Amino acid sequence: MITTKPSAAADPLKPLRQKVQVLRRQVPTLAEDEVWRDFLAVRADGQTSTRAMNERQLEAVVRALHAAGAPKAGRGSRFAGAPQHAKCRAIWITLFEAGVVANRSDTALDVFIRRQSGQDIGTLNAAAWGVVIEALKGWAARKGVELRP
Repeated sequence: MITTKPSAAADPLKPLRQKVQVLRRQVPTLAEDEVWRDFLAVRADGQTSTRAMNERQLEAVVRALHAAGAPKAGRGSRFAGAPQHAKCRAIWITLFEAGVVANRSDTALDVFIRRQSGQDIGTLNAAAWGVVIEALKGWAARKGVELRP
């Protein structure tokens, strides 16, 4: 008996499911299966399996993954490699190593950036990046953490 793989037409949502899995790997806090299933259930009407989700539910999960820190294609992702983001990340990790920050993840840093700037990371200009960097430096100074030059 010869078996064949189902065609892409048999599962039109396969590319969207694959996108969800790629984005999931970009959010370190969702690495544990139990946490991932809880994340899905909250965002997809109780569904905990992407195979059981419809297109609307999968798209809701994609939006939630972007909100949780997975980079967006295009405008949002270009700032993740920006020198200002790298500087913020270096300070953030230094604060983590000093015991000031509880969560070292990029997701936690991105939440801090959004809180300080009031903007999504993909929309920050040089002035907003400056505000965030100065906030991190000020936090380090208040906690007595020496930053490397």
